[in-house]
Amino acid sequence: MDYFEYYYKPKRPSLSLIIVIALISSIIGGAIALTFFAPQQQTLPPTSNGDLIPPARDTDEDFQWEALEYQKTPVVQAVQKVSPAVVGISTFANRRDMFRGTEQMVQRGVGSGVIIESNGYIVTNYHVIEEGEIFVVTLDSGEEIEAEVIGSDPGTDLAVLKIDKTGLPSAELGDSDKLVVGETAIAIGNPTGLDLQQSVAVGVVSATDRSLEIYEWIFSLIQTDAAINPGNSGGPLVNAVGQVVGINSVKISNAEGLGFAIPSNIVRNVVNEIIRSGEVTRPMIGIVINEINQTLARQYDLPVDHGLYIVEVADNSPAHLGGIQSNDIITHADGKEINSLRDFRMIMVRKQAGQSVEITVVRGDETLEFTITLADMNN
Repeated sequence: MDYFEYYYKPKRPSLSLIIVIALISSIIGGAIALTFFAPQQQTLPPTSNGDLIPPARDTDEDFQWEALEYQKTPVVQAVQKVSPAVVGISTFANRRDMFRGTEQMVQRGVGSGVIIESNGYIVTNYHVIEEGEIFVVTLDSGEEIEAEVIGSDPGTDLAVLKIDKTGLPSAELGDSDKLVVGETAIAIGNPTGLDLQQSVAVGVVSATDRSLEIYEWIFSLIQTDAAINPGNSGGPLVNAVGQVVGINSVKISNAEGLGFAIPSNIVRNVVNEIIRSGEVTRPMIGIVINEINQTLARQYDLPVDHGLYIVEVADNSPAHLGGIQSNDIITHADGKEINSLRDFRMIMVRKQAGQSVEITVVRGDETLEFTITLADMNN
């Protein structure tokens, strides 16, 4: 039989069949390409307990926890340096029972403090101990020791306590005059009591010379946005190198991020004086003054429209002995312009008895300068 009689000529495939074959071919080709060219990923072997994520390594296997670089920040090191010197201060006082007619010792409050000398001297706020009769200091170790009050100064809201213990960790006082706005500020203390002892809040120095009135005295304060709460009062404000640059004192109750601390240079002067004599002497110049404004200047035809008008000069006072007279107008003190009583007090609060202040006055059509040696107000 002829070959051509038995040869089978296939039918032409349909269009749908061609499309299906093309799709299958593209899928197979893609799979082969991924096999050769895709990056190889390793599968984590399961741990002995079946978990894919292994537990944290023990810290003593290959390295010590203290050696972790991310924990060596300035803030961490500053806190580690100062925290052992931060203490809790509990105040107690007698309260009379109205019904039984007896007295009972009750806790009046809790604040913070910082050890400044290894032999037991502690600085805190005056308002922390103000209403107390018995004071108990809680150390970093948890040990509680009764303290005595060496002295206090309402004018700067500072107080010094002493406990009978030596070899204590102490904090270093830095130079608050070198603070700059924006640098790190760390507040350490007991924000709501001893349950949260040695809590740390971190912020920045918001301002370095804020004037605020405390106990009728106006003086310079450090402003910070580091959280300062009632229990933080008396605790340290610390810079990034672990120096105490302020003592936490005030928080504006109706605003967040507004805390204030007493500058360390004021703290140093007051504390040294309290330890030395048990009290703080206030400098006295011996004048009675009124603020001048534009209205008064026009009314009394004064030569200047700002400054302090001297109403009276006390006999034999520093001002009298230095040459200042009634009707003089103070325009500058220590080279700074004086526009208000607050301006003048801000300068005087930094002074001590025996120190001098440079006073510039206007007398008629003359401008005069005097160097006044300040006296002790207590004497």
